[in-house]
Amino acid sequence: MQKGQTLVEYVLVLVLLMAAATAAGFIIKALNRQHHRTEVILGSHYP
Repeated sequence: MQKGQTLVEYVLVLVLLMAAATAAGFIIKALNRQHHRTEVILGSHYP
């Protein structure tokens, strides 16, 4: 019984780490897109 519980805990931690990495990836992509939009807006005021 103990070995089965340990395996479940390892799988749960792995899934949570993958979810955290995915969320971090989405946040980084959103920040990069926002940075690009800000550069375009600020750059449009100059000739």
